[in-house]
Amino acid sequence: MASGNPQLNRYYLGRWYASYRFLISFSLLLIASVGHYSNTLAVSYAQSHLFILFLYFICSTAQWLMLRYSHVAASYQLLALFIVDIAILTSLIFIGDGTNLQISLMFVMTIFTASLLLEKHKALSVTLVAVICVVYQHFIGSLFATSHSLNNISNSALLAVLFFCVYALGQFAIRRFEVLENVNLTQAQQIRRLQDISSYILDQIESGYLVLDENYHVILTTPAACDFLGISPIHAYEKQPLYSVQPELFDVLHLERLIEGEKFQFEAKQSLYQLHVRIQKLRIPNQTLTLLVLEDARTINQRVQQLKLASLGQLSASIAHEIRNPLAAIVQANELMRDSDLDQQTMLNNLIAKQANRIDRIVKDTLNMVRNRETKSSVIRLEKFIPLCLEEDFSHARDQINSVIEQEAAIYFDEDQLRQILINLLRNGLHHNQSSPHKIELHVYTQHNHVRIEVRDFGAGVASADIASLFQPFFSTEINGTGLGLYLSHSFCEANQAKLYYVEQQQGACFRIECLRVNFA
Repeated sequence: MASGNPQLNRYYLGRWYASYRFLISFSLLLIASVGHYSNTLAVSYAQSHLFILFLYFICSTAQWLMLRYSHVAASYQLLALFIVDIAILTSLIFIGDGTNLQISLMFVMTIFTASLLLEKHKALSVTLVAVICVVYQHFIGSLFATSHSLNNISNSALLAVLFFCVYALGQFAIRRFEVLENVNLTQAQQIRRLQDISSYILDQIESGYLVLDENYHVILTTPAACDFLGISPIHAYEKQPLYSVQPELFDVLHLERLIEGEKFQFEAKQSLYQLHVRIQKLRIPNQTLTLLVLEDARTINQRVQQLKLASLGQLSASIAHEIRNPLAAIVQANELMRDSDLDQQTMLNNLIAKQANRIDRIVKDTLNMVRNRETKSSVIRLEKFIPLCLEEDFSHARDQINSVIEQEAAIYFDEDQLRQILINLLRNGLHHNQSSPHKIELHVYTQHNHVRIEVRDFGAGVASADIASLFQPFFSTEINGTGLGLYLSHSFCEANQAKLYYVEQQQGACFRIECLRVNFA
């Protein structure tokens, strides 16, 4: 039945009603012809009764055949059904002793069905005609016979009221059916639209997806999966056993036992693809399905190589970023050496040597980070170590750093790695503090059994959305940043059993290093 066409729905329902009338008329005629029907309904004139039932059978048969094989003027054919019903039932009441239960039920069925199959005004007309026929047939009958009593008239009046109630109930039912039909039609359209979108998305996905049930029957395949497995795309729309669609994959899966999370390599001879297959379980009510994710192994290898090259490029950029400052210092010292005296040349030579050693340490630290080099920790007195670092690495910006260092603050740390951490934090602080009139602060103090090293600037600070990603590799808020400075610093702290974290401030940014304090006897 076409749920989207009300007229067509009424036509099909009318055919069912015509079939019902055919069976009722045939049954009544059969009962009357064998002589039992007259005793049951107490009909006064058996021959007239039999003639009316025969006429009803002929009309119902003809109308059933017309509805069954002809769609011409279907609405008028449906109206004719109810006109014939009312005429026949009224005739049965007229030749009998008045209304009875059986005929009343047939009248009720006729009016209720008319409310469902006909337009509102036509259904009301059928109801009014039925009421008139039931009530006023007594007055007509009184002209020919005197057997009708006042009791029969009152029953007919009650039956007429029942007809109106049934008509109202039918109208209410048809309105509810129309609302439900519209809701179902809207939902069906939404489902079809979502299916179209899902199909389009699945068609665009490069990975192949194959869904199997417990019996290794193919429930769903995507075009990419059909291409990978070398099977016809027609199998994407038909449920078929896997052993007939792709017997090689069936043999492999039968041996693998479909363990969730398992991965294996599969080569489809029908398509010559080297596939990477991942197994997942889809648990839905009343059944468990298996999802096979198919990917081209060559494509995966290309992606891995691309990621390696990208990581290598970012690592190279990080190294260039780290050695830029000492290299600039070497170039500047080399230029100053031309016009300097002997003492100045000696000082510049020492500076060049230190910066060259610093570059060497940066390269070694980066390689050690990649190779997971063992950390060589030692006791560091911060009141001596930090001023030396500032003098050697930030001599050009010493006046922009305000350092406050508590006496006897000692920690156990790898000296080269701590120097690299301070360089990263101070360099970031200087960069973000350029527009502020305040100096960046380097504060070293003890807190119980811990030593805290804080580097604070007075710039714009870090956005709340970026705090969680600060120490992730290659994350940077700067266009030219590599995103490895904080990541390396965080890794160095973890290697030395220390913590590096961000402390939110009302203005600027603050990074804090927290390590265990070394106590001297």
